[in-house]
Amino acid sequence: MSTLKIALTGGIACGKSSVSQIFKKLGVPIIDLDVLARTVVEPKSQGLIELVAHFGEGILNNDKALNRQALRQQLFENSENQQIIEKILHPKILEKMQTDIKKLNTQIVIVEVPLLVEQNLSNLFDRAIVVDCSEKNQLKRLLKRENMDEKLAKSMISTQASREQRLALNKELPTDVIENNSEIFDIERRTQDLYQKLVNL
Repeated sequence: MSTLKIALTGGIACGKSSVSQIFKKLGVPIIDLDVLARTVVEPKSQGLIELVAHFGEGILNNDKALNRQALRQQLFENSENQQIIEKILHPKILEKMQTDIKKLNTQIVIVEVPLLVEQNLSNLFDRAIVVDCSEKNQLKRLLKRENMDEKLAKSMISTQASREQRLALNKELPTDVIENNSEIFDIERRTQDLYQKLVNL
């Protein structure tokens, strides 16, 4: 059986995780790239070995696990370090994703890809789902969820692709948009409707 690979994306605090959970309840397998990103830097993993070779043992905790704070510090100190970290980890994350998809015997799989647009990964998927909301709602939810000040929240939103860039995904692959500006009941109904559409493709 050929599995339909669907990328689920959206800006921070737009409701990606809520949509992902609804699909999961409907029985759709979910692969989360953020989770895979943690597995490829587990102790003794090739990813962690390569990071240590480049940045030194200062990025490790006493138990030899990755100290994410220390690695983040490397990003602040030198912006070029981001490219180095991505070059080491991205191929491993995507390889793990492909392996996990191959193990499935399912009609569709949804892969949560927060940075689908930013990292130009649309060529790896058959379709995309964009969870979209107004910038006003996005900011309001982020402030409520993370309990941070408005300046930092706005800065986090601005480092991601814009709504327009995400909605332009439909030029590259078939894209469904789930608009999430109202109640949780609406997002459940919209996700269930989309599920029916996808399984009948």
